Amino acid sequence: MLLQRRRIARRPPAGLLLALVALTVPVALAACSEAAPNGSGVAPADARSGVKGVVVRWPACPVEGAPESRDCSRPAEATVRVRDRSSDTEVATVHTGPDGRFRVPLRTGVYEVRARTSGTAHCKPVDVTVRPDAYTEITVRCDTGLR
Repeated sequence: MLLQRRRIARRPPAGLLLALVALTVPVALAACSEAAPNGSGVAPADARSGVKGVVVRWPACPVEGAPESRDCSRPAEATVRVRDRSSDTEVATVHTGPDGRFRVPLRTGVYEVRARTSGTAHCKPVDVTVRPDAYTEITVRCDTGLR
């Protein structure tokens, strides 16, 4: 008759199990609490509200006559920074492509959008109000100094 060996499951030491739980719980809580649900600031990437727009260099043609009557702007690559006006803190930084376009998911609130381009163009800050379930569209103009 063959004797069967019984496998005995080894349990980890109690201290190790407690240490794993102590490390896992704070990580899980941090992942769940990305931001205050009612606060302002950056929203998840799939958010339905925020700001989108384009950064342009203006004017990009001589301003003889009335430059507003013709398209004298050119898209600009830029770094776009978004500042929450209520807390005066920067909540997002994005980079545009060559087309000058950007999109930033944000919670509802009032923000200031600033852009910085390479070169000497000065970009005028834009104040924007983000409303629920909508992306507010803006144009950030960077003055080229061309006159």
